Amino acid sequence: MNLSWLFIPAGLMLFAAEVNLTRRQWLVNLIALAAQYLGMFLLLTLVRPPTLAAIKLIVGWMDTLVLYITLASVGEFYTLKAPQRLSSGQIFRLLAGLFMIVFTIVFLPQIQSLFLMEGNQPLLLAAVGTMLLGLLQVSMISEPFYIILGLLTFLSGFELLYAALELSLLLEALFAGINLGLALVGAYFLVKDAEIEQP
Repeated sequence: MNLSWLFIPAGLMLFAAEVNLTRRQWLVNLIALAAQYLGMFLLLTLVRPPTLAAIKLIVGWMDTLVLYITLASVGEFYTLKAPQRLSSGQIFRLLAGLFMIVFTIVFLPQIQSLFLMEGNQPLLLAAVGTMLLGLLQVSMISEPFYIILGLLTFLSGFELLYAALELSLLLEALFAGINLGLALVGAYFLVKDAEIEQP
């Protein structure tokens, strides 16, 4: 069975994580997050039944919806503008993210042997790549919204990696709860910051 098409959703996940690492525009970031969960769903169908993989998609889109509603309600939602010139900080984050992706691609065979995973290269590439990009985002950003995006990115990569190794319905439910909890924590900090700025 030819699974080379799965590199498309893997690339989608990595591209979405790279966009969230680089850009600072609410609407673009939320669209990228939703696309990231779509790519995750397509990759999960390789190791999970479609109905079980769909749970990840639904939970991920619920996270995106929670953040969207919160941003809209506090008046922080910026309309989509024409692409602006990249700042030096954004260029640095872009290059750092690309370095992480290239690093993952180069060492993919060694990573594959480490986890004893035969095949599943697209899934492993997306999992390790998004974990690294999520960690990079959390370490470089101080705003709560982008920290939450980084944590959700890291968690989606970790869930993808775990799904390829083992099936545990209890842990799947726990991961879903953690995802929703992170989105709610992000919503809380967004509302709190808005209240501080506009007492």
